[in-house]
Amino acid sequence: MNQNLRNFSSGLLFFLAIAIAIYGMSFFSFSVISINFLKTKEAAILKDGFWHFCFFYHIFCGSIALLSGVFQFSARLREKYTAFHRTLGKIYVLAILTGSPAAFYAAIYANTGWVAGSGFSLLAIFWFITTLFAFLTIRKKQINAHREWMTRSYALTLAAVSLRIILPSELFFLHLNFSTAYQIVAWACWIPNLLFAEWLIRSKSERDHSLA
Repeated sequence: MNQNLRNFSSGLLFFLAIAIAIYGMSFFSFSVISINFLKTKEAAILKDGFWHFCFFYHIFCGSIALLSGVFQFSARLREKYTAFHRTLGKIYVLAILTGSPAAFYAAIYANTGWVAGSGFSLLAIFWFITTLFAFLTIRKKQINAHREWMTRSYALTLAAVSLRIILPSELFFLHLNFSTAYQIVAWACWIPNLLFAEWLIRSKSERDHSLA
């Protein structure tokens, strides 16, 4: 990947992460966006105070993870502002390790039933696992392993971005009905991200071995 393409990709990633984080925070204004979404839930779910907490808490944690995580891949920040990098890392890990269980509970009652619910539930599980391993490896000073697990973790965090790109595309360009589109996006928003992360990890490993 040449430098210009790398700079463009980094800039686009930064823009999308910030934009979706702001979008997520807009739910707390109880705007038309959040009100309309809540109208799609069953009456019994809307009466469940714990579901309400988990739903909004996972959005809050996801927004924090997007914002704090996007800076973690900057080599300049890691080298020049090490303390800030570590602080952001702790915020990122805390947001996900507490937010993913909330996301799991919210996913159980996902719109359109068990297909979407299973997709989002597995996302929450893998989000927790990859982040936990990222934390455990850095505690053991395993830098390379830590970066690999962080790459996987943030790829899953970016499911929030992928979802908001794929779902409108399914509705407006492919003309799918909402139920079908939502069941697809529950899986499509994170599996390709994780596969791409694995490709990046393997590509870097092969380059490092070729230079050794």
